[in-house]
Amino acid sequence: MIGKTFRLVLGAAAFALMPTGASGEPADRSRFEDRPAEVSRHFADIGGSQIHFRRAGEEADKPPLVLFHQSPNSSQVFVEFMAEIGADRLVYAPDTPGFGESDLPPEAPEIADYADAMVRFLDSQSLSKVDLLGYHTGAAIAIEIARRHPGRVNRLVLVGIPAFTPEESAAFEAQPWPQPFDAQGDAVAASWRSSQQWAGAGQDDASVRRWFDQKIANGSTAWWGARAALRYRTIEALREVAAPILFVRPRDDLWESSLRVQTAIPDTERLDLPQYGFGLFEAAPEELALRIRAHLDQ
Repeated sequence: MIGKTFRLVLGAAAFALMPTGASGEPADRSRFEDRPAEVSRHFADIGGSQIHFRRAGEEADKPPLVLFHQSPNSSQVFVEFMAEIGADRLVYAPDTPGFGESDLPPEAPEIADYADAMVRFLDSQSLSKVDLLGYHTGAAIAIEIARRHPGRVNRLVLVGIPAFTPEESAAFEAQPWPQPFDAQGDAVAASWRSSQQWAGAGQDDASVRRWFDQKIANGSTAWWGARAALRYRTIEALREVAAPILFVRPRDDLWESSLRVQTAIPDTERLDLPQYGFGLFEAAPEELALRIRAHLDQ
């Protein structure tokens, strides 16, 4: 009996020491042994609320790079990429309000509200001049900051730029997604099917599950970010942006519609990546760091 008890205790201890998460990966991927930079996690106070953010790299003779994620997700999508691009610069990736671990705003924001919050975040970190990278909703936030604060933005990288028609915006308002949680769990099943449907090339099963987890974690307000992006007048705003832009176009749900912005930025450098879709920053962090670094360092 004593031997059996010992084996049970030993087995439980070994299980407790195992990494958790999909495919045996740790729940927090912010630590790497085979990447150039370590990613750390922090909170910033921005006047009555808190912003959760990730940081990588060290001070350098280059502007810090600030990354804005798509919605509904969080800065977790950038972890592998940060560990690469942070090899020669300081990198920040905040969770926008209401996503990840950042505080929820009192009401559904517009892109201008998200931009104001992110400018307060820049101020909290004493970041006066930065490069910005925005992904989907994050691209709209980066555009709005560059439009309203041209002196603070050196260069822009816009990945999957949202540019929707009034009709598309109205259709979303009538039937928002992700669906609000329901007691039967139908919204959970729909979110899982959507995560599988839109899995990008090279996005492994663990990444798909992380994206699904983020949608569920954001709860009944998960649709707020998409609402803001759909209501934003991206093309008009882009015409007022002076910073040099790299337009990155993965094959995801904005593959076709994002081309609408070309009328506003006809001479902008464009990088088409049909070999990647959702999850591209996890699927190809080294390649993206190389391509994006070339634009930022011009």
